[in-house]
Amino acid sequence: MFSFTRSLGARLSGATARFASTAANASKPKYTAPASVSVPTQFKPNTKGQGLMELISKEEVKRMGADGRSKLFNKSHPDCLRAGDVVLVETLNSMSTDKTSTFVGILIAMDRRGLHSNFTVRNVVLKVGIEMKYMLYSPLIKSVRLMKRGEGFRRAKLFYLRDNPGRAFRLEGIVKEDKIAQAKKAVKA
Repeated sequence: MFSFTRSLGARLSGATARFASTAANASKPKYTAPASVSVPTQFKPNTKGQGLMELISKEEVKRMGADGRSKLFNKSHPDCLRAGDVVLVETLNSMSTDKTSTFVGILIAMDRRGLHSNFTVRNVVLKVGIEMKYMLYSPLIKSVRLMKRGEGFRRAKLFYLRDNPGRAFRLEGIVKEDKIAQAKKAVKA
């Protein structure tokens, strides 16, 4: 049994007595981050109850969508893409070269999942249906442009166009018109 006259440090057993003394803890130096780690100065504490991964995902979407991609796929934006629109997607062939490839097709599906958002574009090339699925925030995507608004499509996913390709896949004229318009812009500039 402990005597009330003994000090708190004397009453506690060996390991806990070491941490009970405030004088010993006050003499320890405070932690400072190494120079290689950048600590944000304007970091705000999370007060809305969202998780850390949600916060990181929102920051990444904001950073990756700085070129206007996120506006194209935001439902509340007036110029957003919808299923049935004809889009031109320009992609880099690799990160090490500046060579690009383009694909023009009808937007048949979009999955809006934050940083993992993707979209599917379909076209018929030489009587063969081609579908390309792109990750929206991929660094290999150089640009996504709207060529023509879709008309007469009432669904969010247009997978039925796989069975009825003659309905929507006459895109050669649209591509030629776009090339002519780009050439006119280049002459003016």
